[in-house]
Amino acid sequence: MNNSFHVQLLDFSNLLEIEGAWTNSDFEALLDHMEFGDRSGLDDDELREMCLMSLQDQEPDEAAYIVLKHVIGDALREGQLRNMANEMLDEKLWEEYVDPAFHERLFNVGSLLYAAMPRVFLKPDAVRVRLEVTPLNPASNELLSASPNESFLVRLLADGMEDRAVLHRMYGEQLSGKSFPNADKIIWIVSVDTAGKDVWSVEAISSGYWLDDLQGTKSYDSNAYADSTSAP
Repeated sequence: MNNSFHVQLLDFSNLLEIEGAWTNSDFEALLDHMEFGDRSGLDDDELREMCLMSLQDQEPDEAAYIVLKHVIGDALREGQLRNMANEMLDEKLWEEYVDPAFHERLFNVGSLLYAAMPRVFLKPDAVRVRLEVTPLNPASNELLSASPNESFLVRLLADGMEDRAVLHRMYGEQLSGKSFPNADKIIWIVSVDTAGKDVWSVEAISSGYWLDDLQGTKSYDSNAYADSTSAP
């Protein structure tokens, strides 16, 4: 029996920052790197504000380097980080960097830099979509109830887009095939919860580069499926 779903798009919204992406520990580490003095007695809001002010005291490329070093310094070489710091001034690396595995973290970097210097760094533009998904047969309901993986969820979202959408143009073969190894790099954050009997609420966050083509969609039908377990 083929999977079958009816999907309603309940909400489409742009995000400047992903809630919870930056913690007090992150701000403490960044302030340490910038050799900020005594910060005892600062509450959570003040700690963030001190971090933003300290970044403002840096040259833009140095501020970008400091944040990049903290977020992905364990994965890239020094020269790569320096190049990326310069590119952050005029490129949306959360969309354009060659390896999409870094996109979510680069969005978080861009969000903090924009909060510190909104006239210098590009405005971040992630997207959060909230769907109501109704499975139309038992097998489809079982797929949603079993903590669906990203391959299913990306196909579910793609079914609401026109064929000319970026996702279809770049990953058409993976969308229609048995294996979608890049799916977990496209969806950054996802949650699936029950919204009633045989109705599910799905919320996904990713780059507008992937999800903007859903804007304006109201409802659609989908035959989304998960990767075949026998796929290589």
